[in-house]
Amino acid sequence: MDYARLTAKLPYFGWSQQQQSAWRGGLKTMSRSALAIFSWAVVTGLAMGKSSLSTEQALAMSLFVFAGSAQLAALPLIGAGFSVFTILITALIVNLRFVIFSIGVQAHFSHLPAWRRATLGYFTADFGYLMYTSRFGEVQTEAERKNDSYYRTYFMYGLATGNWGIWQAGSILGILGASQIPDEWGLEFAGTLALIAVIVPMLDHRAARWAAVVAAMVAILTYSLPLKLNLTAAILAAIV
Repeated sequence: MDYARLTAKLPYFGWSQQQQSAWRGGLKTMSRSALAIFSWAVVTGLAMGKSSLSTEQALAMSLFVFAGSAQLAALPLIGAGFSVFTILITALIVNLRFVIFSIGVQAHFSHLPAWRRATLGYFTADFGYLMYTSRFGEVQTEAERKNDSYYRTYFMYGLATGNWGIWQAGSILGILGASQIPDEWGLEFAGTLALIAVIVPMLDHRAARWAAVVAAMVAILTYSLPLKLNLTAAILAAIV
């Protein structure tokens, strides 16, 4: 697919050709995981569409929260009438893995102003973090950063905006189509299969395979932990 041609008319806000190329590179990289992201987004959208939320509330939650696990964890609490404080604490605990992700890439973007780092924090999700760290393991020196005109930053922008766009498309489709799709279709399992299909090719070296095995074992052994904390434990174990 010719991403340069498809995105030629987008407003680039004064970006250099190198920065535009980096952004398109991130977008292209993220598109390889489009099926998995879209599938999970549809599943999450269906859950929101079938919940106690109105269509408008579900759409707002998708656009402003942008955290599938937290959204799914919050839905039953909202339906049961729990306090806002309880819902927020639950969402924060479920999303603890993003604190780990942020620490992992903090040194890569510490040169950016706070508002840009906050924007990246909102847009960055699991796949964006995984793909960025797979490509750029080492932190740049100041000289290297100046020499490449913030290439990594704009590559990350491409990953992040691509992920966000794919997710919102699937989530909105799920929300609007929830009343038309029966529960018996079992789309949750389809989403899991899509994730497996994307993750397996990434296990192309021994360290990645061992990390996946360790994460899977820890996730299973700690499954009884509340608020999906087994996922956070699995991520920590894989990183260590």
